[in-house]
Amino acid sequence: MLSSVANRLYWAGRYLERSEDMARVVRAYTQFVMDTPRGGSLGWDILIKIIDGEPAYFSRYKRVTEPNVVKFMLMDEENPGAVAESIRCARENMRTTRDVMPEEAWELMNELNLYVRQNVDSAIRRRGRYDFLEEVMLRNMQLDGLFDGTMNRDRSFQFIRLGRYLERCDMTTRILDAGALLLPDEDQLPAVEISLWSNLLSSLSATSAYRRHEGPIIQPVETIDFVFNHDQFPRSVRYCLERMERVLDGFSNPGNSLLILGSIYKRLDRFNPKRASRQQVHKLIDQIQLELAHLNTTIAATWFNPEK
Repeated sequence: MLSSVANRLYWAGRYLERSEDMARVVRAYTQFVMDTPRGGSLGWDILIKIIDGEPAYFSRYKRVTEPNVVKFMLMDEENPGAVAESIRCARENMRTTRDVMPEEAWELMNELNLYVRQNVDSAIRRRGRYDFLEEVMLRNMQLDGLFDGTMNRDRSFQFIRLGRYLERCDMTTRILDAGALLLPDEDQLPAVEISLWSNLLSSLSATSAYRRHEGPIIQPVETIDFVFNHDQFPRSVRYCLERMERVLDGFSNPGNSLLILGSIYKRLDRFNPKRASRQQVHKLIDQIQLELAHLNTTIAATWFNPEK
């Protein structure tokens, strides 16, 4: 496979996952704000912090308001993580690799891109936001299911999967980080904390899986451990790491990629959520995100730009 084709497939997977995960985050946070009792004093700046988007945001907007933040997260061309921009980039990468994908994938990609372009404005207001974000998520999952159900398990499929799971792992840690940043003070209402972790699980479609594994009551420590370590849940950090490891194990020249994954495993193994403060959770997440960035650079150097 040409390195340029591998690169585009990898980034097609990343951008598709990014658009779905961003839709999940915005939907969950909107619901959290609506569920929070009066006096909860929540700000929309947390969404900007999740994606480390402060420089880009404040170069475009003077104030942090709900319409501004939602616009930035969903359709701002200066935000590479915005839903509309991620889908546009995914479409461009798929356009140049159509010959190694199912024919239906290009049709579904075009339909998704067209839907977003025609309807993203409706999501700025709360009334149309839920339906728009739900549709983006469902169409994304349809594409993912098509890849899973119809593609040969060759290099094309593996590079899409590698990109998708790396992006998912990164965004899962960012969602957890938002939970740590939003942990209420002791004098705040318990309902705020319950709503926080409930919506965090909802953003990962993890509520049912969590309750089957941990029980009906949602608890912060158990939630953190579940999202970090449950190896049977497809959006947990450990599950994503294991899927990336499977892909890389099948390559003849993984370079340092497996060593980086091993380093992240060790960090998870040493972490004890029962004894961890919010600062320690935040520190672990920062370390994992740095390792994932290093992994991305190593993947690019090994397969996409091997001559450099």
